[in-house]
Amino acid sequence: MIKRVAFIGIITAGVCFSTSAQNNISSPYTRHGYGSIVEGGFGQSTQMGGLSAGLRSAYFTNPANPASYTAIDSLNFRIEAGASYSIDKCSDQSGSFKNTTGNLEYLAMHFPVKKWMSVSLGIRPYSLVGYKNSRHVTEETNMTQDTLRTSYTYEGEGGINQLYLGMGFKPFTNLSVGANLMYHFGSIEHNSATTFDESYIYSTRQTQKIRVKDFCANVGAQGSFKLGGERFATIGVTYQFKSELKSEADKTIFASDTTVLNYDNKFDTPSSFGIGFVYHFNRKVLAGFDYKHTGWSDIRFFGEKPFEDVSRFAWGVQYQPDKNARKYYQRMYYRCGLNVGKSYYKVNGESLGKMALDAGFGFPLKKGLNPTVINVGFEYGKTGNTDNGLIKEQYFKGTINVTVNERWFAKRKLE
Repeated sequence: MIKRVAFIGIITAGVCFSTSAQNNISSPYTRHGYGSIVEGGFGQSTQMGGLSAGLRSAYFTNPANPASYTAIDSLNFRIEAGASYSIDKCSDQSGSFKNTTGNLEYLAMHFPVKKWMSVSLGIRPYSLVGYKNSRHVTEETNMTQDTLRTSYTYEGEGGINQLYLGMGFKPFTNLSVGANLMYHFGSIEHNSATTFDESYIYSTRQTQKIRVKDFCANVGAQGSFKLGGERFATIGVTYQFKSELKSEADKTIFASDTTVLNYDNKFDTPSSFGIGFVYHFNRKVLAGFDYKHTGWSDIRFFGEKPFEDVSRFAWGVQYQPDKNARKYYQRMYYRCGLNVGKSYYKVNGESLGKMALDAGFGFPLKKGLNPTVINVGFEYGKTGNTDNGLIKEQYFKGTINVTVNERWFAKRKLE
């Protein structure tokens, strides 16, 4: 009965996730392109800097590489959910301001079909948009023979959600392959306005609306190799295919008259290639490295190609002293990680450097082969700087992820 209630609960939560405005963010840089792109996997992955391509675990789900699905125990059924709370601080040469936001990060289930085949189904954000800021400039002008005060305001919201269905296969003992079919859906709205103190000068306003829905796919492979004793390594690769989005989009410019431009089917999502290496030592220490390249320069956005390619690097470590120890702190997971990269867009002609430092803890709720685990994580991130009229964005994010592992498929013996 409890299991049925849990199953109904996750389906209900998934419907709420997809129909509500769950993509809550506060970042002035999300007014560019599709906004902030969500990288990496679930709780375990994000607490290790977004480590994903070579990451596979019998206890946690990693949708970033669908080949990892085969690592689940053949008797296990898993539900994962995550949420976050973020404090954002933005500063420029004139001052700074803070905002707080909260999000439901993802919701997923994961279960085996055969010993060599597993399935995962879930929903998560692909991109997040949320900002509201303004600036005021007083300049000399020939139009009034004096000074003119001009106000610029920018506001936007929305995002793109990603519903995925993934399958992993294990054709050989040391090799797993997998694929995710993903459905992207959602809407984004960007608004900007330029207004003047002098009423006889026309103010201008511009609205961009994007509504997308389409399928895309990614594939992955992982090979595991014993290195002697309790040491082994996993090498993983991933590839996401470029996708042309079915879209309805328009740009409306309000000035002395109104101009409406339509941009149906002028949007894409990029291809990407990732490779990662994870080393396991004595079933206690896990350490890895990821590299991912995303081909943003070939992507259309409102019929143009304004973006540039992005390379992202991630490092991560996990330590569990003894999963069978009597002392609770020895059964806990301890994690940390780092990732560095840059934005896929330019601001004032400059690419923006991005960095995030992660740490976290996993709290198993009981002993056993597949315990339920509550993961609590912390992330400090930074984007941009205050040079050349740019904004320096810093944030501190707290996350909580619940991984519920249940042995649903064990055959019961009758006395």
